[in-house]
Amino acid sequence: MKTDFNEIEKKLLKEAENFGESGALLVKHKGETVIKTCFGIANRETGEKINEKSRYLMPIDCPSMLALCVFILIDAGKIRLSDKISRFVPEFEHAGKISIRNLLAGKSGIRDFYFGEILRKLSDDEEYSSLPAIERRKKDMSIYLHDYSFETVLKLIEGKELEHEPGTSGDYCCSERIFLREIVERVSGIFLEEFVDRYIFQKLGMDESRIGIAYGANPLYTLFRDKEYLRFDLENTDYRFFTTTLNDLEKLMLGIFEHRLFPEKLWKAATKTDDENRGLGFSSMGGFKLFYFEFECFETATFYFDKENDFCFLRASSSDSKYVMEGDNKFLSFPKALRMEMEPLFTYPKDTVMLPYGEKNWRQACSIEIREDQREFVSGALDTIAYAAAHKSHKLFVEMEGERAVGLLELSIDKKKGDYNIETVIIDRRYQGRGFGRFMLRFAVDYLKKAGAKRLCIGVNRFNIPAQRLYKSVGFKEDCVYEEGIFMSQNLE
Repeated sequence: MKTDFNEIEKKLLKEAENFGESGALLVKHKGETVIKTCFGIANRETGEKINEKSRYLMPIDCPSMLALCVFILIDAGKIRLSDKISRFVPEFEHAGKISIRNLLAGKSGIRDFYFGEILRKLSDDEEYSSLPAIERRKKDMSIYLHDYSFETVLKLIEGKELEHEPGTSGDYCCSERIFLREIVERVSGIFLEEFVDRYIFQKLGMDESRIGIAYGANPLYTLFRDKEYLRFDLENTDYRFFTTTLNDLEKLMLGIFEHRLFPEKLWKAATKTDDENRGLGFSSMGGFKLFYFEFECFETATFYFDKENDFCFLRASSSDSKYVMEGDNKFLSFPKALRMEMEPLFTYPKDTVMLPYGEKNWRQACSIEIREDQREFVSGALDTIAYAAAHKSHKLFVEMEGERAVGLLELSIDKKKGDYNIETVIIDRRYQGRGFGRFMLRFAVDYLKKAGAKRLCIGVNRFNIPAQRLYKSVGFKEDCVYEEGIFMSQNLE
């Protein structure tokens, strides 16, 4: 099936308008640019709009960028993932317990100097606490923009125990990026800015990117309580930024995607994720490997990689994203709407598996959505999960295609009564008509047969024609027809 990227672009531009999004989007498939578009406002004070020549501010020492630097040094044989950071920063009291891998994974356990120390102490200040909420937020923004040195951070966390055993859990921690930055500079013998320029910008031909503040770049805005945009005061900061363009972000995305910064072996190590979808400077979501520039908890640019389908895309932004409620009590933002539009493009049954619902797939399962015209026929994912949890005889399975949840299956088994039923079948609205439903039902029939079922029964709404066709395709036949429903069955002996 040929993908209509023009139609997808129209949908995404409409979504961007709905969310008040400002930025740019670029999509590559098999080396070809299939979408390249801009939207929204660059400067909310003047009304200037985003265009292809707009410049974006990116934090140069965000975790993902630092991960690129570390992997370049690993490829050069100067660092190993297993190295304890005591090799590089011996003055830190807990350095012998923490590895480079722990730092990159966000699992060092180091005390957060900003949220755990600076803001915590500030909250005890009576003058600060008496300020209106919006003024406190503005003060937080100005404090965040300071360029904290490694020595300053060490003093702030001196004598503090680790938050947890290194490698055991992951929390966002501002201290880790300061440690990574210091290690890159000590190992390379040059400042981070020079390292990035020499080994990333110059190597990839990113000649439109500039280190340091450039006032021709779009301002940066954060959202206060998801309503009001607040502008960062970038003219009075020593925070480390670089400015870039959509064209240069494309070069960086392709440089990572095509392994021109470090080899595929290290790419696999970087993008291998844990149960919380965290890798080493990368993460995973909806089947994509993600690389992002994160500034004060919002993403100024995000790269999405799908190696199997030779597909990657990026979103650049100069402002935080709004969240709205949409269906099934879920928060939705433009980045999520974008990802949900892209996920099904090349997702068809290839390596489909049915897995028990549990801690490794609950998040994906909760994101499964049904079509609006099917809501009268079937419960949503959240209701199905809750109902199955409340009944011991019910079993829940998630249909996975790679890292993407495409469906949800609820079975009930009561061997004492001889009852074996297919309770609920949900195929995500984005993946219907591709064969996932047939795969799920064949699994259900085989599973219940092995459990001891001799005959299976299932009820279906009389007006749910697609479901009737699906059940018939795996051997169910009509037994009885009622005013609203049809009773179907299948003998397994």
